[in-house]
Amino acid sequence: MRTFLLWLLGWGLIACSETPATLEIRVVDESGQPTPARLELLDEAGQSHIADDGLRVKTECFTTPLPDWASSLVTARSIDNPYTGTTQFYADGTARASLPPGRYRARASKGIEYRVASGVIDLGAGASDRLELVLERWIDMPAQGWFSSDDHLHITRLNAEDDALIGKWMRAEDLHVANLLRMGTQEHFGITPQYAFGDDGAYRDGSSLVLAGQEHPRTHVLGHTITLGAEAAIDRRDSYAIYQGFWQESRRLGGASGYAHLGTGHAREGLAIDAPTGLLSFLEVLQFDIAWYEVLYELLNLGVRIAPSAGTDFPCIPSIPGRERFYTRVGEVGGELPTRASWIAGVRAGHTFATNGPLLELEIGGVGIGHELHLDGPRDVRVHGRVRFDPARDDVQRLELVRGGEVVAVAGERVAPGEIRLDAKMRVPESTWLALRASGEKIGELPLVTTKWFRPENLDIGCRLGCGASMYERAEYVGAGRTRPSLAHTAPIYVRVGDRAIRPAPELLRAWIARLDAFEAQLADDRLEELVVYRPFAGTLLIDGVPAEALRRDRPELLRLIAKARKEYAGKLEGAR
Repeated sequence: MRTFLLWLLGWGLIACSETPATLEIRVVDESGQPTPARLELLDEAGQSHIADDGLRVKTECFTTPLPDWASSLVTARSIDNPYTGTTQFYADGTARASLPPGRYRARASKGIEYRVASGVIDLGAGASDRLELVLERWIDMPAQGWFSSDDHLHITRLNAEDDALIGKWMRAEDLHVANLLRMGTQEHFGITPQYAFGDDGAYRDGSSLVLAGQEHPRTHVLGHTITLGAEAAIDRRDSYAIYQGFWQESRRLGGASGYAHLGTGHAREGLAIDAPTGLLSFLEVLQFDIAWYEVLYELLNLGVRIAPSAGTDFPCIPSIPGRERFYTRVGEVGGELPTRASWIAGVRAGHTFATNGPLLELEIGGVGIGHELHLDGPRDVRVHGRVRFDPARDDVQRLELVRGGEVVAVAGERVAPGEIRLDAKMRVPESTWLALRASGEKIGELPLVTTKWFRPENLDIGCRLGCGASMYERAEYVGAGRTRPSLAHTAPIYVRVGDRAIRPAPELLRAWIARLDAFEAQLADDRLEELVVYRPFAGTLLIDGVPAEALRRDRPELLRLIAKARKEYAGKLEGAR
């Protein structure tokens, strides 16, 4: 009998020790109000746990359209964070988890402007306990008139139920404008569809505005593009390689258009044709844990007024919404939240800076980002630049002033924790542009890995194989063991001296003319197939091809536009002599 009682007691202790505990996590802002956030919950072994009631997120990225019923199934209650190597989840202020007894560490994140909140709790068997995490701002950019955006999200939105889910999700990342891109090719325009565009498709959840946009046209021949905020979807597959038709319609419909994926690869040909039109507003310069400014600098040195943007290409690239984002100045300091129209106006005006953490300010002669400073002749100007950052997440080491593509001043000394200033006086002899950029390293994130053949210096060549998800998966091209970079770049301030516009260098103009000549040669009958059959494994990669018959159909107009752009560059070349 005694043995039996001891056995029964032992089993009772084991059963008791295995009785799960219940943890309620409450995430609040500084006022004590519940707020959406992204959460990480780890046990002492570093194992990730997720809440039983975490928000569902959409994770589809396919190369062809899905039926609505299938799209609704591609959801999850967690997200794999490639920067921490942990599985995380989203919560609308509160979350409940059933957990084995033990010690747990919870962390709450909410975009760039909030410090990460963390806490530790011990849970006994069968216990119910609560952990409160308080998210505190270290900076308030909307109070200064600046609002953050991810220009490149592929998230299906079919109805009001999707709106409610996605709105909370974007608030959890503190994205003020989330651009959900419907994606297409020459064959279809139905990947990650949006139920409405323009104001009819705008949805606001607190400070977050969800808008419909498109990545269409999108070809390996002329590059991938983005249109933001247009009043309607634009589908011109009957002249798909004539991008300018899309840009003109976008402008008519109140949108802003630009090129995606850093402007590399075959986007060079598209930009060479389209840059002189004045119809482009932005270029993605920050994505996939890499900044690529070369194309932006060339465009600005050609006299093209274009702003930097940034976006994640989530979920087609392993990332987190808003990891790369750009800020737009909208209205006055402390003004109202942006509308679709006011935000697009700010993007078109070039009042932007791109970042994955650091926040920039730049003023030259009393003029701010995206504006023009008029000088009656060559003279000195005062430059005031500043970067601010969360020193727990970003180690910014250099703040650089760029003039005409060249670094002309550098600062690196912190005047306060998380702040570097650059103050300079410099002579401006002729019309030019100036911008500010910051660089450093991320803190507490996993290092990058690499393939043996793809390096940053080969990015432009590599992108000519196609800029789809498989090309950039896990940003493997950035460097083995390299710490993830902390990066930011402003749009330029334009300085006009007298009545002279920026004068492009002759060698730059010749390079862009040569690019047009090479593309024109590829359109000849005996070479056109080079533009069609371009990948050895096309069936396994993201397809963005254009059939030969479609290229032949569009060729006469393409040749006319090439000739028109060439004439524009040749005219500037003549003026430079």
